[in-house]
Formats: sequence, structure tokens, C-alpha cells
Amino acid sequence: MHHHFEDFPAGAAFDLGHELLTAADITGYARRYDPMPFHLDEAAARHSPFGGLVASGWHTGAVVLGRFVRTLLARSACQGSYGMDEVRFLHPVRPGDELSARAEVESAQPHAKKPHLGVVSFLLTATNQDRTPVFRMRTRLLFTRNSATATGLAGADGGREVTA
Repeated sequence: MHHHFEDFPAGAAFDLGHELLTAADITGYARRYDPMPFHLDEAAARHSPFGGLVASGWHTGAVVLGRFVRTLLARSACQGSYGMDEVRFLHPVRPGDELSARAEVESAQPHAKKPHLGVVSFLLTATNQDRTPVFRMRTRLLFTRNSATATGLAGADGGREVTA
């Protein structure tokens, strides 16, 4: 499926699936990208404010973004991003946590200067297996509009949600 701007109406919500994080995942990411002791070593992590090994917040964000891309964006007419806003690491992610990710469309508007594009604002969130929120991020993406809609030949098709 090739999602266009019209497939992301305001209020739509998309299940991005689940991903389990192991201790090896956490330490592997940390060795390469965020080598803080509480991400790398269980003994050192026990003496940290976390009291045990925790994933880097950036690792959690990378997992959510990866689910977002694999589930929606890779098969879409996405033309890039304006960046990220309000990135929040809400709760420690520990070995054995299974993250559930979700994308909600907060707004969708035609581009003010480029009629073939639309701007979609997403809220990306993740919870752990206990439904505790662990991550939140907002991002605005550009999508190509359906050619018939962009030229005014037909109305928006309303889009379809993966899940409500």
C-alpha cells in the first residue's frame, strides 16, 4: 500500500506493533551510541539512580521510529520530516520490557506553498507491557498528496486507519 497525505486524517491512530528489548539489545545499543554505565553494565547500573540496567532513551526512540517506518512510512509517499519536537523519556525501559508503539495524527493540512504536498503532525508513543507510558515524541512529516486531490479533480478519500 502506498499511503498519501489523504490516508492520514486528523484523529487517525495506527498500531505500530510490539518489540521486546533484551539486556543484549540494551548494552549493544549503549556500547555504540550511549555508553553511560547504567546502560552498559548491570553492576554499575545497580548503584545508579535507576537501580539496574536501563535502555538509553534514544534507544527507546529508535525502536519506536523503526516501528513507525516499517509499519507506515516505508510504504508511503513520505517526502521527509521537519524534525522532532517534545521528545520525552517517560519511564525507564528495562531488559525484558515489551514496548507497544502507536502513532496518532494530531493534524493534517495541505502545504501552504506546495499544493502537491501535505503536512501531517504525528504523536508517537510507546508503553511497556504494564501499559506504563515510556516514550512520547511529536513529529511533522511531508507527504505527497493524491494526484487527483492535489489538482482538485476529486475529494480526499478519507484514509484508513490500521487500528483505532
